[in-house]
Amino acid sequence: MRVEALQVAFEVVCTGSRAAELLHAVETAWDRCRSHTGEPPTHRVVVLLENDDEALAASAGEADLFGTDLTTVMDRLSPMVTRLAITERAGSLTMFHACGLADPRTGAAAVLFGPSGTGKTTLARTLGRDYVYLSDETAGVSSDRLLVPYPKPLSILTVPGSPLKEQVSPGALGLRSTEPRDYPLRVLVQLNRVPDHEGAAQVDLLSTVDALPEMISQASFTSQMEQPLHHMAALVHHVGGVRRVTYREAVQLGPVVRDLLAEAS
Repeated sequence: MRVEALQVAFEVVCTGSRAAELLHAVETAWDRCRSHTGEPPTHRVVVLLENDDEALAASAGEADLFGTDLTTVMDRLSPMVTRLAITERAGSLTMFHACGLADPRTGAAAVLFGPSGTGKTTLARTLGRDYVYLSDETAGVSSDRLLVPYPKPLSILTVPGSPLKEQVSPGALGLRSTEPRDYPLRVLVQLNRVPDHEGAAQVDLLSTVDALPEMISQASFTSQMEQPLHHMAALVHHVGGVRRVTYREAVQLGPVVRDLLAEAS
């Protein structure tokens, strides 16, 4: 199966005695990232799924990713593809650890960035029914300040306490799909999730000096940018400043994202 991540083409080759089962899982979870271009893939990822450890040991050396448990293999495939795509686009995209959403009418895009645990996937899952789902993991911004869609499967914890997450297609969750159009970056939000925060979400406009360290900490390969601080400052100026949103539940950000995108239009 061919998939596209941050405009990088991958060929995911499913092998092993359970190859058909694995291919079905990949096609289902990664349906929104299916590549339809005739260009040769940039990367080839061989994934092996076997019935038992003995069969796995006999063939593991030929695979980039292998295992006997489908959920484990799928859980590891997602970060592998993302990591390879980020590395490939280093220096050509500004990439944030972020949730990406867009207004379905105007295409105006918002990047909501923050470290693990700030609820990016929950936000994508909650708000992606009303807004176009662009990513729950990595938001890539091009040199002309367009958000590059990466509608990967969402990694959802279905078993409390388990280290594994289920890879779920955005379509299965009812999230809005991308269209062949531009998604100009209009809003940058720093997520500050506080479990015991009371009341409505609080929105604060950060100064550029305060915003830059937060942006740099949640960006990939900044060392390969030319003058990264100047570059990030230009992005801040482009969107009219970074907003820090302090909130408790994902649903609280619906009105915030709506108002910010409306102001930016």
